[in-house]
Amino acid sequence: MIAFWFIFPSIVLATFIPAYFALYLVPRLKFIHVRYLAAVGVGLSFWYFFDTIGDATSLGENNSVYPPYLFGGLPHFALIGAFVLGVATLATFDHFAVPMPGPPGPGRSSLFLISLAVALVMGIHGLGEGWDAVSVVSSGPPVSATGLQALIEAFGTFPAVLSYPLHKFLEASIVAVLYTAYVSRAAGDRCRWWEVPLLGFLFAGPSAVGAALGYFASFDTTYFFAFGAAGALYSVLRLVERTSPNFKLGEGTPSHYGWALFAALTAGFFLLYFAALLH
Repeated sequence: MIAFWFIFPSIVLATFIPAYFALYLVPRLKFIHVRYLAAVGVGLSFWYFFDTIGDATSLGENNSVYPPYLFGGLPHFALIGAFVLGVATLATFDHFAVPMPGPPGPGRSSLFLISLAVALVMGIHGLGEGWDAVSVVSSGPPVSATGLQALIEAFGTFPAVLSYPLHKFLEASIVAVLYTAYVSRAAGDRCRWWEVPLLGFLFAGPSAVGAALGYFASFDTTYFFAFGAAGALYSVLRLVERTSPNFKLGEGTPSHYGWALFAALTAGFFLLYFAALLH
């Protein structure tokens, strides 16, 4: 067991510092063409989805529909609903980020909503990560060591301790690449002072909330991960578009997706998911 006064600020610092480091660093990598940054973001997004959907226990796909008692009832439906809500949240933000084609077209302020939406949705999965990270060390025998050694005793090894801030840096890099691709380097614009702080707060803030709550209460965090996993689908859609060498802001790009496209995306995802439920 590690005292709250030590583990809570440790999680907060291990979340906010790497997140802001990524958000300030990536837009300044101007020696790397934006399409290659976008490609890295796609790779990160695929692993983020794999990792997060696993923490969401794959939306309960092992709970088959037959016999019915194995399905899990309302909690299983709620898990599915959390993922759908994540997609709906992103679709709503995208509706305002990239409106229907026609003058005046998407502006800088609206395109900022792309990275903001992903920071928000990914941040909710951080609520589960912070909760789980602290709940592991909130019970059990007291740890006699202090400082870094206390964390090593609690989590097992130094690499296990190091993995958390590294994990947060790389996840925040997805948001940073989206911000770079659609705002800071889309039209040669400079960053507004409040944009990166806001993105960092939306991404990292929920982890701090989860850490505060997780020390004192237990909760099924799979719902947070199910919601946050949706961020990967949207990130890939927008980042793949930015890998095109012909991308030029204002000439039919970025593409307007619309509600129908998000509905089709969700339908495609659940077609194979529902087939898995028959196993």
